[in-house]
Amino acid sequence: MARAEELQEGEVGRINIAKDVIATIAALAACEIPGVFAPTGEAFSRGPAARRYVDTELLGGRVRLALKIAVEYGRVVPEVVQDLQEKIKTEVERMTALPVETVDVEVTRVVFAKERA
Repeated sequence: MARAEELQEGEVGRINIAKDVIATIAALAACEIPGVFAPTGEAFSRGPAARRYVDTELLGGRVRLALKIAVEYGRVVPEVVQDLQEKIKTEVERMTALPVETVDVEVTRVVFAKERA
């Protein structure tokens, strides 16, 4: 299992969150942004396989994420990426209570409608 980050220690016990959980949250958030695809050109899967496109780093209780994606042809890439970054940051912080320091996105290809048909 990937290294977990200690979130909280209290009277009852500790809470640890594995890096795979954070990567899964990020991948699921990516599924919700129109025009975002896996680097292969296919839709982001909703299962554990989606994590392979997300690198997660935990440093001192802060999260750094890096994703590889493809963008649908005709979309404004900076707008799509900004929406994606904001969505991932919001969801990871909401679900884990860990602050997200960066969400770096690498656009590796453009997906054309005929590829998705």
